[in-house]
Amino acid sequence: MSLLRKKMKTSVFFVLFLIFILISPAYVSAKRNVLEIERLYTDSLDRTWEDISLLYDNHFHNSSQVQEEIDRFHDLVPELIEMEVIGQTFWGKNITSLCITNEIRTQQKAKTLVVSHHHGREQITVEAALRFIIYLLNSYGVNDTITEFIDTQEIYVIPSLNLDALDIVVDGENYWLRKNVRPHDDDGDLFLDEDPREDVTGDGVVSCFDVYLKTVGEPLYLYTYFEGIDNDSDGLINEDMIGYTDLNRNYDSYWRDGSGWSLDTQSDIFPGHSPFSEPETSAFRDFTLNHSFAMSYSLHSGINTTFFTDKEDGWTEPTLYWNMVLDYRKILPPSFTQIYSGYGAEKSHIQKDSAILAGSWDTWMYFERDCLAPITFEIYHNASSDAPDVNVIVENNATHLIIEFKDIYGYFTPDKEYINNLWYDILPGFDYLLDNTPRLDIYVEEVSAGLMKDDEIFLSFKCTNLSPRIRTIDTVNVFTKEGTFLSVGKQILAGEVKTIDVVFDLPYDLINNSYEVKIGNEYIGYYHFLIKEKTKGVSIGISLSIIGVIIISCLHYFFRKRKK
Repeated sequence: MSLLRKKMKTSVFFVLFLIFILISPAYVSAKRNVLEIERLYTDSLDRTWEDISLLYDNHFHNSSQVQEEIDRFHDLVPELIEMEVIGQTFWGKNITSLCITNEIRTQQKAKTLVVSHHHGREQITVEAALRFIIYLLNSYGVNDTITEFIDTQEIYVIPSLNLDALDIVVDGENYWLRKNVRPHDDDGDLFLDEDPREDVTGDGVVSCFDVYLKTVGEPLYLYTYFEGIDNDSDGLINEDMIGYTDLNRNYDSYWRDGSGWSLDTQSDIFPGHSPFSEPETSAFRDFTLNHSFAMSYSLHSGINTTFFTDKEDGWTEPTLYWNMVLDYRKILPPSFTQIYSGYGAEKSHIQKDSAILAGSWDTWMYFERDCLAPITFEIYHNASSDAPDVNVIVENNATHLIIEFKDIYGYFTPDKEYINNLWYDILPGFDYLLDNTPRLDIYVEEVSAGLMKDDEIFLSFKCTNLSPRIRTIDTVNVFTKEGTFLSVGKQILAGEVKTIDVVFDLPYDLINNSYEVKIGNEYIGYYHFLIKEKTKGVSIGISLSIIGVIIISCLHYFFRKRKK
């Protein structure tokens, strides 16, 4: 009986040995036929800088101080800032764009834009742009949400598009100047800009006077004139002032073919002699032609409001813009709930009396650059500028009413000690811009393929659009690393999840090699994946086989010895 049991044990061990020998090669072979796909991530940077503050806080910057600030930003945090001179102003000042992003990741990312200061007298917008840059730099590595935005987006900021006018407003205290500084002989006397508006009364401001005709009911507005003297002795005043083109009417979209412009060269809304005639707007055009923005801001002041683009019968994107209106009402202070272009809580989603704004930034961005939400973000208005003690009745006779307006500075610009308070009020609007820039979260659901040249590869990408409001604009497609098209995908709506499949043939063997593909488009950026042989299971399989053989051999030897 004992001998029989020994023989049975020996037989069992030999059977196990044979099974191990048979299974091991199959196990190795199966593992060698499997691919793995790896998302190529770039880690966040290790923060090495202290919090940054402005050199000139509680202060309105002139052009040289703006340049000093942004040079310092770049010197202190070069890892997050790429600076680019996109052109020059009429007087030759550099117009600079700053791209805030994790520069270690060189793959193209989702893009967003803030362009500030089309209009000279709206210098508060320059201050907002500078503080936005500081907010991003100081939040990196501290605020997880902002860190993620900077890691996955290219955030472009142009602090001032109208630097020449900025100097005249800030240094020269010409608070009426809206346009750029190109000189023009408005009165045809062969002299340029020789008869500007001036403070005649010596009270420190240049007043304007609105003239009304008294009628039954409300007075009828006729025209406006300003303080000034006859500098050129032609019997007229203020007929050749500084400033020529309204940069926000100089874009080549419905130029001189919509609303809100004037043929009068002295008008604040004169659109220039041709589209992109001004170096400032042509610089912005050339810069923007190299980028695709799904959502962007142009900062202005004068009212607390948010303008959206119009078509002939209303907003270009009625549902989207209405939802954004409701969002802004939740995140901005009550003073910012006046949302223009004819919409309000009590109004319908179709505006019947709108007209396209001629030659404006947002019109061009929407119709020519396919920016879905180019938002004119008006960040300041001082209600006290409309108070009775500011608007003084200087004439009230039987036929006419003349009202003097003094507070042009306060209308567009707060006192300097309130700049930072205003920034904190509008900051949620900038977080909103970053959050709504469309970008993807991608999970690879399925991978099947061979490993050899010309084997068919099948990949299935599960894509989630992280923007709560903005769609991906274009379809999300799959490409080789070099940009060769592999598969057409789908447009993905805000917050939507879609699966995008791709099938292609391997151009070369993947044994000890890899193949890179990317998925995305110009608006959301591109997400890179590495396809390679899954080798980890192979080494484990071989090791187990060897160990199994050794163990069985030892056991067999042990029992044979005991048998003897």
